[in-house]
Amino acid sequence: MDIVIVGGGLAGSRTAQRLRRAGFDGTVTLVGGEPHAAYDRPPLSKQVLTQEDEPAEPPYLRADADVELLSGVHATALRSSGHRVLLDDGTTLGYDRLVIATGMRPRRLFDGRRGVHVLRTWSDGLALRAALREAKRVVVIGGGVLGCEIAASARALDLDVTVVELLEQPLVTALGPAIGSVIADLHRSRGVDVRCSTRVARLEGANDRVERVVLADGTALDADLVVVAAGAIPNTEWLSGSAVRVDDGVLVDRFGATSAINVFAAGDVARFPHPWAQGTVRPEHWQTAGDTAALVARNVLAEPADRVPLTAVPYFWTDQYQSKFQVIGLPSADDELTVLDGALDGRFAGHYTRDGVLTGLVTVGMPAVIAPYRKRVGTPL
Repeated sequence: MDIVIVGGGLAGSRTAQRLRRAGFDGTVTLVGGEPHAAYDRPPLSKQVLTQEDEPAEPPYLRADADVELLSGVHATALRSSGHRVLLDDGTTLGYDRLVIATGMRPRRLFDGRRGVHVLRTWSDGLALRAALREAKRVVVIGGGVLGCEIAASARALDLDVTVVELLEQPLVTALGPAIGSVIADLHRSRGVDVRCSTRVARLEGANDRVERVVLADGTALDADLVVVAAGAIPNTEWLSGSAVRVDDGVLVDRFGATSAINVFAAGDVARFPHPWAQGTVRPEHWQTAGDTAALVARNVLAEPADRVPLTAVPYFWTDQYQSKFQVIGLPSADDELTVLDGALDGRFAGHYTRDGVLTGLVTVGMPAVIAPYRKRVGTPL
């Protein structure tokens, strides 16, 4: 059997590792768009930006799988009826099983302006790291996990930082208004100008160099560096014309299988039904990439009747200043938050419920609370 994995990031590399650990001894080909082997992305918005010495290479993931690695090439088309993947170097790969793990790319705004950056890849990280060391005033567009971590890193470098968030609080969609307010207050206490319910209208500056960020209300913010952290787009264009159904990600069933025969998807690009969520979800988290990779690797090798569904409880964390927020489950912004221990202005643990059912848990400085609640997510309290 020949297995092709398109996507050389965490989900793709973990799928390959799991296949080998399961005893699969056939051919595994891993197609990666970057020139590097798989590396860890979370450090890019934290350690890479702030460490004193310039890093010489990416934080590589352990590579213990025997795979044929094709680096620096991208899939351009899928011929699902013929079980073939077309690559931009002219190569065509045949497969018996295909795993799509192509991840996402940053949503780009104001392209063409010098001084505007995004952060997704190792090269993005190095470019932003260098720009931060030349900057004085930074505006971060987007108050999600990535935007908040970049803002914290910029403040660690003693820069003047403003965060512009379209919604009423940072991270409000994932964690609700109460925790969003906690995060906003944390950044403000460190000197960040956090502006919520605010939209960027345009950038201004001479010679295509950003000098000001103009908000929708006419406010002008001086800036010599702008970081766009306004979400990401699943890399699915190459699947056009194939039998794989796409809707803001690759649609898969609870076993990780797509609508095309013998084609699966894992990681950020996969949109799947989850036992504790309404409709389908596409969590963009490190842990989910590993969980779905493990699921897909098992089910790729199994007969359809022997496949297992996804049951892993989602988990993510974010480090901002000296605070580590850890979250399990899939809470919604309108779920009810109850503080179990501590207080929201310090160390605390709180759980989310919807109609009496536990949907998630958030902690700061109380990691021991997580384990007992992980098994209870999705059950009535």
